[in-house]
Amino acid sequence: MKMPELPYIHAVYDRQYRVFRKLLGSALVSNVANPILFLFAFGFGMGSFIDTMAGMSYMTFVVAGMVGYSAAFAASFETSIGAFTRYFLQKNWDAILSTPVTLAELMMGEVLWASVKALFSAICVLIVGWMWGGVPVIFEPLITLPIVFLGSICFACAGLVATAYAKGYEFFAYFFTFWVTPMFVFCGVFFEISRFPDAVQYIAWFFPMTHLIAAIRPLIAGTAIDPALIALHTAYIVIFSAAAFAIAHRKLRQRLYD
Repeated sequence: MKMPELPYIHAVYDRQYRVFRKLLGSALVSNVANPILFLFAFGFGMGSFIDTMAGMSYMTFVVAGMVGYSAAFAASFETSIGAFTRYFLQKNWDAILSTPVTLAELMMGEVLWASVKALFSAICVLIVGWMWGGVPVIFEPLITLPIVFLGSICFACAGLVATAYAKGYEFFAYFFTFWVTPMFVFCGVFFEISRFPDAVQYIAWFFPMTHLIAAIRPLIAGTAIDPALIALHTAYIVIFSAAAFAIAHRKLRQRLYD
């Protein structure tokens, strides 16, 4: 099997970046403005009723959750609806695969672009959260950025799994209903997971979003940090990413070549 080559991966990434520049306005609305609106609504709205949660101000709690969710939503959307459009409707994947670029390199380029885009969205939320007083420390939150990038890779790989199995846009109703939405409501974005019944908690810990937020929240809040626990959460995200990418690659190879 041919080893992936960085120039081909970058070529796919660069193609997506060039398209993004032409659609900058709509992209910023969906990937940046939408999470910031949620941050404002819950941070100030619920924050007027809830002073603290998990030993920190509720605004700080929500900022950490929205940093994770903004990355998850941006990466998931880009490699599901966006990638499926390029693959199924626009036939861009067929054109790319007619060149020396392999399927793995194409997928890595898609994942890289989705992850960078997701990280940009997360950084915007983090900056706004800091401006609103939801980030009480300066330097520790910067350590979250590599972790958020790894989480974005994970969500992008999961989106490619959905694309690999989708036969039409209707399929993504399942993806967003049973994957994206549960991460939004059950994985610690707005409330501690311990508030849910035990069965829901077990399900929540399956989602990489729970592990991402658990890893970055102490860093954003400036509370006590357990490096071993952060490493454990990060390892789960990496393993999940590898498994999702392998599943997506196998299925897409069957659909495109068999």
